[in-house]
Amino acid sequence: MSNEAIIALARKIHGERAEIIIRLLAEKIEVSDEDIARELKLDPAEVRRILNELFESRLVKYRRARDEVIGWYKYYWRITDEPVARILEDRKRLTLSLLEKVLEYERSDEFFVCPKCGKRFSSAEADENGYMCDECREVLEPYDNTEVIRKLEQAIKKLREYNPEAL
Repeated sequence: MSNEAIIALARKIHGERAEIIIRLLAEKIEVSDEDIARELKLDPAEVRRILNELFESRLVKYRRARDEVIGWYKYYWRITDEPVARILEDRKRLTLSLLEKVLEYERSDEFFVCPKCGKRFSSAEADENGYMCDECREVLEPYDNTEVIRKLEQAIKKLREYNPEAL
């Protein structure tokens, strides 16, 4: 898959500045974080933060080399060579797991809501607070989470049907 797919992923997951950094890496092959910051006129700390986020998402890789003059390590960044379909499949698996846990939580309890501030409570939290909102002291009302459950089920179904290999 092309660098354009990785660029699109970077933007969707991490935002516009991540896209700009990935585009630069696509042009230059391998670049230090200091050179990226200098060329894009960005704060070096922000560039490092974004590069680390991109690394956590497996969209970039780095090579570490010791600067012989000052003795510090310098990091050289490049776009990953890992197949995008594999990255997407792993993200799909993780997201499905999280959504399934949230769905189980929503199905396993009754919920209450404060009519004034909208804060939601589990039945245990509501009981612990005497069915009063702990922020504004309003009496809690039962919360119907049927729509939340329906949307979670739809998202899970759609994600299960998604096939990154078909891109």
